[in-house]
Order: sequence, then structure tokens, then C-alpha cells
Amino acid sequence: MLKKALIGAALAAMLLHTLFAVVRSVEAADFPRRPKLVVIVVIDQFRYDYLVRFRQQFVERGFNLLLNGGANFIDCRYDYASTSTGPGHASLFTGAYGDIHGIVENRWYDRALHRPVYCVEDPEASAVDGPEGSGAGPGVSPRNLMGSTIGDELRAATDFQSRVITISLKDRAAVLMGGHTANAAYWFDPKAGHFVTSTYYMPSLPAWVGQFNDRNPPKAYCGKSWQPLPETPGGAGTVFKEPASSPKEPCPNRGFLTWMAGTPFMNEIELDFAREAIKGERLGQESTTDLLAISLSVNDNIGHAFGPYSPEVADATLRTDRYLATFFATLDKLVGLNNVWIAFSADHGVAPNPRFVREHNLGLGLFRPEAVEASIQRALSQSFGEDRWVDLSEGASLYLNLTALQKHGVDRARAEAVAAEAALAVPGVEVAFTRSQLLTGSLPNTPLGHKAVRSFYAQRSGDVFLIVNPYAIASSNESAATHGSPWSYDAQVPLILWGSAFKPGVYATPTQPIDLVATLAAVLGLTQPSGAEGKPLIQAIKQEP
Repeated sequence: MLKKALIGAALAAMLLHTLFAVVRSVEAADFPRRPKLVVIVVIDQFRYDYLVRFRQQFVERGFNLLLNGGANFIDCRYDYASTSTGPGHASLFTGAYGDIHGIVENRWYDRALHRPVYCVEDPEASAVDGPEGSGAGPGVSPRNLMGSTIGDELRAATDFQSRVITISLKDRAAVLMGGHTANAAYWFDPKAGHFVTSTYYMPSLPAWVGQFNDRNPPKAYCGKSWQPLPETPGGAGTVFKEPASSPKEPCPNRGFLTWMAGTPFMNEIELDFAREAIKGERLGQESTTDLLAISLSVNDNIGHAFGPYSPEVADATLRTDRYLATFFATLDKLVGLNNVWIAFSADHGVAPNPRFVREHNLGLGLFRPEAVEASIQRALSQSFGEDRWVDLSEGASLYLNLTALQKHGVDRARAEAVAAEAALAVPGVEVAFTRSQLLTGSLPNTPLGHKAVRSFYAQRSGDVFLIVNPYAIASSNESAATHGSPWSYDAQVPLILWGSAFKPGVYATPTQPIDLVATLAAVLGLTQPSGAEGKPLIQAIKQEP
């Protein structure tokens, strides 16, 4: 009897040991070893197809480092309508869309202030442009962003020991990537010609930033023209842009800095600044995981000016590839790539310019948003009497003048319906939804209705929400390209996850950019950002014992 009891006890002990081993194995598999540094690279206005069209000209360890060794999702698209810089960066880092994070456009109309507001403006903050503290410029902050980002969750989970640093040429990109608790967000002031921040983060610039600015990085490009690389498709024998010169001022002067803001050289300066940030902030060199987010903005300026099928965009892509190769090599020396995870995506794509659309019979081509506003103004005046019926048209949203509606005793829902009908009469308008429809959930059950809902935030969105036809390009002229629609040329972007936690490969599973932070939060063992709707891409996560 005793022998049977001993055998039973031994078997029970073995079973418990096996169960604990399984639990430990599952825990280890669910949470890979955290890296020392997470680097998120966002390229402003970067279409997925650039990685395919120009791959033969890529160097070994730029984009190819990620393409050959990362989890590459080839069908990644934003599932909302307002594909622009502010909403895109907010969505990438919150894992949600504008209906949750509230950044519905780069700016919107504030009913209380009776004026447009910039998505990151903050009257309580000031610009910080030197070691001595703030300058005269206005400040910005993430106060308009609703909810947390991946950086906020990382900081909270480590008792705010993790460092979160964000860098861009655009203030809105840097601020929205960092969230509410970032240690710093830095951006390039084109008037001053150096990097700045906001009093929201600090009273004065750190010494390493001052030293970088003192070197006056744009000066190295004085006297240089933007000429294509020998391997740039369609670029042979051309000079893209000669530098602007002002003989009365030493270089770099204001005109030269404006010129540089339309060349890929700015990406090199920005990545050089990121290198100094790693050293100056000791990113990836302490006991906790740090986050560095970089948004390369100048690709957007070049894409707007020349369009996605231009040799200028091709050259900018190839130069960005080479700058990234240099940055990744530096990252390897400073932190060790075996200690780093890299995520890569974009805030939006871009449509062809109207001339390209017209030449290839793709659609309407040039679309004039002011024609919609004029049509609505006429219709409301005919229906309710003469007045100024429109306060602002911004992106997809048109804001009616509520004071005029009250003065004429016009029901708001009725005015919205008249305005939407007038908008639909303009060639190039695909759909026009009213605020009342969006608030009551009475939109058509269609993909466009769904995308409109995800771009609508009641306190900030307008009274009529417009989506234009495919290839109706709301541009300033025939040669300038733009974005902002839900169509795939604006919505499809790269998504690559690289590092020890991820299985390399090409994944055709439909994904969204909001899945990026959902996946990072899962493998880092973090709470998802507060409004996150993205899903962890479990098929690309390694199960490590």
C-alpha cells in the first residue's frame, strides 16, 4: 500500500513538473526577450510599390536588410478615408483611427474658437530653439491626441525608465509619434535651419542637440545641386534642382534652406541627427527597452512636387535606401543589431498627378475642391436666402456656418442634406455623407461608409464628409500630386517587422498599419494603447522557448 502511495506521489510530482515546464515554455514563447532598442521608421508619403519598382537598384543593407530579413506584409492598407500626415502618424502609433484618436486632419475647424486649429497646436507651449531656452515661435504638443501611444505604454510599464525619442522634419509627425509622455520630440525648423522642440518636453535643448545644431549641417550642401544617382531610372543627364542662391547672404540662407526642403539631402541630415540622439540619450544602452521613432518627411515634399512615377521620386527613394544603410550600420556599432527590433511603414501613399491621370485615361484628373464649396454656397442661398453658408472646407470635411443657420432659422440636418446633394452634383464627387448620418449610424453599409466612420470625430469633424472619385485629384495644378483619399494608391503602404521576435518572410495576409503597434505591444508584453483596434500579427511572431 505504501509502495503504491509512493509511486502515486512520484507520478503526481512528475505531472506537476511537466505542467510547470509547459507553462514556462508558453510564457517564454508568448514574450520574446525584449530588445534594448525598438526603432520605428516611417517614411512620409511612401507607397508600397516603391519597394518593388526600385528594388533592383537597392544596396545590400538599406531597404534590403528589412526585405530579406524581416516579416514583409505586402497587402497593408489604411481602412479609413483621411490619408494625410497627422492622422497617419497618430494611427500608426495609437493603433486606432481618427474616430478614436481624434486627429481627423492636419487641421480642423474649432467651433468654439471660430477658426481653424492645427492638429498639434498648443497655446500653452512655446518653441525651444536653443540651450538658452524658448524662442519666439509658437509651441506644439500632443494635447489634441486622444488616448495613449505605444511609447506611452512602454514608459508606463517600465516605471518611466524607458526613453522615448521621436524625430522628424515636421512637428506634427514628431509630436504624434511620441504621444503624451515622450522624453522628447524633435523636428527641423526650416527658418532657423536646425532642430528644435517644445516647452511641453523641456525648457531648453540638451547639449548634444546644441552641438549638432552648431555644426550647421545644411552648410555641407552649399554649392551642390540635386543630380540623380547614376542608377536612378529615367535620371540620366539631368539636374533635378539647382540650389537657390542669394548673393547678399552667406550660405545656408533662407532661400537655400527652402531649396533643401525639397531635396533628399534632408533625410541624410535627419538620420545623422538620429545617430546623435542614440549617443546623446544613450538609447539602447541601459537596462530597459528604449524607443526611437523617425519620420523621414522630405519624401512627401518631393512626391507632391513631381508625382510617384517621376525620376525625382525614384532618386529620392534610392538615396533614402543608401542613407538608411549607413544609419543601420551605425546602429549596429552603437547598440548592435542583435539588440534591436526595427519596424517600417508609412503614413500614406500618393496619387499620380492630374497630368499623368489624364494622359493615361485613368479618371477625371484635376479636381477643384473650391467647386464643391461654391456649389454648396449656391444651393444653400437658393434654399434659405443669401448668406455666407460655409465656414471652412478642409480635407474631407466641410463646415457649415452655424451662426447663419441660426439667423435664418434653418434646421442643421436639413442644411446638411441640401449641402450633400449640391456636393454630389459636382463632377468628381463619389459620395457625400452628412454629419447626421454619421452621428446616427445611418450610412450605407458599404466600404466607403465604413471608412468615413473611422475618420469622423464628432467634436472636430464637419457637417458634410466628402470622398472623391478614384483618380479625381484635388491638386493645385496639373503637375502636383496629392493624397488624402481612401483609394489604394493613397492607402496602401509598406509594413515590415525586423528583429529576433519576428519570422522573416513575405506575408500576403491583408493587414492594416494599425496592426504594427498591436504586434509590438504583444511581443513586448505591454498593455495595448488605450484605443488600439489593430490585431497582433501572430503569424509573424517567433515562438521561442
